[in-house]
Amino acid sequence: MTPMPGLCGLCRTAVLGPARIGASGYGSMKRGFSRSAYMGGPTRLRSPPPPPRYPPTRSPEPIVFDEPAVPFPHRTANQQAAFKRYSRMAMYVGGMAIVLGGTIYVGWHSLDADERSSTSSSLSHIETLYSDLKSGISESQPAQTAQFMLLSLRRSTTIIKAVALCVWDYRRTLNAKYASKDDEEESLRKCHLRSAQRLLVALQTNGGLYIKLGQHMSSVILLPPEWTTTLRPLQDQNEPTPLPELEALFHEETGKTFDEAFSWMDEKPLGVASLAQVHKARDRETGQMLAVKMLHPNVERFSQVDMRMVTILVHWVKRVFPDFAFDWLADEMNKNMPLELDFRHEAGNSSRAQRDFEQYKNTCVAFPKVPWVYRRVMAMEFVEGSRPDNLTYLAEHKIDRNRVSQELSRIFAQMLYMHGFFHADPHGGNVLIRPRQPGSRSSENFEIVLLDHGLYFAIDEELRSNYARFWLALLSRTTPHVTRERRKYAKLVGNIGDDLYPVLESAITGRSGLEGSDENNPRGIQGRERMSSLLDLDSSVTMSKEEQEHIRKTVMEKEGILLNVMELLRRVPRPLLMVLKINDLTRSLDANLHTTHGPARPFIITARYCALAARKNDKEKLTARRKAEGFSLVLFGDILWSWWNYVYFYDGLMFLEGLSNVRARIGKFALYVSTILRHGFDTQAAHMAVSGIADQEKTQTAERQARQQAMEALEAD
Repeated sequence: MTPMPGLCGLCRTAVLGPARIGASGYGSMKRGFSRSAYMGGPTRLRSPPPPPRYPPTRSPEPIVFDEPAVPFPHRTANQQAAFKRYSRMAMYVGGMAIVLGGTIYVGWHSLDADERSSTSSSLSHIETLYSDLKSGISESQPAQTAQFMLLSLRRSTTIIKAVALCVWDYRRTLNAKYASKDDEEESLRKCHLRSAQRLLVALQTNGGLYIKLGQHMSSVILLPPEWTTTLRPLQDQNEPTPLPELEALFHEETGKTFDEAFSWMDEKPLGVASLAQVHKARDRETGQMLAVKMLHPNVERFSQVDMRMVTILVHWVKRVFPDFAFDWLADEMNKNMPLELDFRHEAGNSSRAQRDFEQYKNTCVAFPKVPWVYRRVMAMEFVEGSRPDNLTYLAEHKIDRNRVSQELSRIFAQMLYMHGFFHADPHGGNVLIRPRQPGSRSSENFEIVLLDHGLYFAIDEELRSNYARFWLALLSRTTPHVTRERRKYAKLVGNIGDDLYPVLESAITGRSGLEGSDENNPRGIQGRERMSSLLDLDSSVTMSKEEQEHIRKTVMEKEGILLNVMELLRRVPRPLLMVLKINDLTRSLDANLHTTHGPARPFIITARYCALAARKNDKEKLTARRKAEGFSLVLFGDILWSWWNYVYFYDGLMFLEGLSNVRARIGKFALYVSTILRHGFDTQAAHMAVSGIADQEKTQTAERQARQQAMEALEAD
């Protein structure tokens, strides 16, 4: 060790410690002293070295870091960033290669399975189905195989490209730096628009099951509004299948041609859905006018490939964004899609729903009769009517749109809370309004005809009774007890704790949240007090722009809340997701009617049937307790409380529903008078205002502008 400058030998000895001394100094001193004493001579000790001079004559060389520890740090950082970028690109390319390889493998084995199970008639059907899709291709079996593989590859590539671009766009947007929170929110909003538009184009290009997937996504209220608004056209925009291809499928199912089965058939379809299309025809034997529903051949042909591809893509997106998991959507599609592809299942659902409504003396609902049904072809009674949001049609037939909204809310509340078996896809294309028919049980001058019964859900009595009590708690004024009840039933119906309760409440009610819903955000819209219950909604027909903006910021774009939305979707039971979907679709139907009765009436009607469901469940439980425990004062008190709770809600809300009807009439009269005064006694303008046509045109114009904005954002990207 180099001596420390400025220290004497003794100090250095003290610093080095006794171990150093014992090894060198003490041993030398001992040996010298003993040898001198033994020899009798003078003691000779080694002289200590001279002390070093201070300051030292020669200073140690300083260590100067004149070069970085890593040479060229900026170049190294760029190289690392490039390595990460190219690694990510290689991962994407490898993933796409795996997906394409899986598509080819699935398509090949799907075709082999079809070949092993098909007959000569099915082979001729395949040739008819695909011969016109690719001109110049032989009708031989190898050509059919190559054509099927080519089409499967093209469909898979289309959706893979769209999803990959969306993932890349979101990564770029979320990882960017912004000057302010407003800039970040605006950038994310534009990213939503671009991604939704990309996916819309891909889904429309592929059609079939992809259209159905987009319809499901457009009805999930928890998704950003930019997604739901952009994907909403998928509910009505579908490409028709040429009639010759449908005839080949019809002949394979029934053994008859169109001429043998029908004396007349309209070549123009009545409606084109994602899975099937409907043509008007007259039965040759009975002369009855029918609506013949036939499955799109391409839907059946590519169903297995499409479902597996969607599953692969959903899991791939989950790997890239672990927090944004939509695997539940793929699971639901894989579970329900095979049922929707079998029209015999749809006919069974329609029959069961019709039996459920036979218990009511008066009801506006009607179901088309089904004379005959096959797996891929179904004949229904032809019903002439119009969509419920066709306000011009309602005005021509003097049908009150407020009453239509009231009956729609009643029908779906009866399905959900009284029957436990409900139509899970009640968008405007699956509902018809027609004038009241002779022999109808409708108490109004119209009937509501439900179509497309392929997707139904059944929920057990315990879940729907707890969900009904949750609704009743939402309509009760906020107190500490009511707040505890709301959170208690949120845990029972959705496995939702206090952390996600505000998101669940906004998803169920479609509003910005009640008093006590969010302890971290106690104030409501623009700092105002939150509502105490759903009955405190203002008298506006729809949500104000301020409330829509409040929901968008505090529910969808608040930091971290979108992750909570995804966690909510993962945590709640699948039946409850369908309940949320039907709630949102029925609210959408009410909003499209532009009613004047105020936004609280759908909640009032729902709550009345919630009171009935809770009362029915209470009776069963109290009867079981009486049989098991006998009669007691405690049991009597519970019976009395159950009865009073039912009377309080059911009869009290019936009175409020009557007041809402009066409000609706007053609102229409006031609207008529104000329009007359503003437009110089223009009765036509007043009529359009009262019928809601003017408001509907404004809404449709705004939606068209939003879609145009999405397309422009995509083109500018």
